[in-house]
Amino acid sequence: MIVSNPSALLPETPTIDGCEARWASREVAALIERLGPDSPVAMVLSNARRELVSLAQSAAATVVGPFRAAA
Repeated sequence: MIVSNPSALLPETPTIDGCEARWASREVAALIERLGPDSPVAMVLSNARRELVSLAQSAAATVVGPFRAAA
C-alpha cells in the first residue's frame, strides 16, 4: 500500500493548556489530602503535582504532551 500523506499515520500529539494544568493540580492535591502525607502514593503524586504547577505557572512556554518548550 502506498500512502500519499505519511502524516496520516502519526498519532495527534496531545496538548494541555494552563487551565487544564491548574485543574489537574487541584485534583491531585485533593487525592494527596485524602491519602495522607505519609503515604508512598502521596509522595509520588506530590512530584506529579509539582510538575503540573510548574506547567501552569510557565506562561511563556508552550506545552506539548509531556514536554515543555520555551517560546
